[in-house]
Amino acid sequence: MEGLLEKLKSGDEKALEELVYIHIAKVFNFSFSILKSKEEAEEVSQDVFIKLWNSREKLDTALPVDRLLFRIAKNLTLNKIRDNQKHKHGVEVSENLLIGNSTMEDILFKEMETTLLKAIETLPPRRKIIFELSRLQGLSNKEISEKLDISVNTVEGQIRKAIKTIHSYTDSISV
Repeated sequence: MEGLLEKLKSGDEKALEELVYIHIAKVFNFSFSILKSKEEAEEVSQDVFIKLWNSREKLDTALPVDRLLFRIAKNLTLNKIRDNQKHKHGVEVSENLLIGNSTMEDILFKEMETTLLKAIETLPPRRKIIFELSRLQGLSNKEISEKLDISVNTVEGQIRKAIKTIHSYTDSISV
């Protein structure tokens, strides 16, 4: 994962695509858990990766990718809440929420992580191994195919199916 941030920092668009591919579901689920709007959560999710790309030269590659994305998602989600409050002329959002309570961050991050791990556990054994090698250990599709003695196309297909299953799982529990 650290390599992806380094590549992103140097302007590698493929690294951005890979980060989106790996993390979009977590970012969406976090935003959706707060906003309760699929459209707004999708908008925030896209904006997270746009902001990541636009600020790539200033990235601190020592930070874990999840924490970095979570911080951006939290700020953009809170901005969305603020904007919604301005449009509704409603009650002000709690200052604790707007300041960015780190306890809330930790709880929400753990909740997202737990949900993802539960979703991964629902995968068939072989698909789970392939997904974990790709997404958790950062191996390339070619490395996985060589390690498991299967074709690169099989690896890609299994990863696509795993992501579809994970999206379905997270969609079913967040609604």
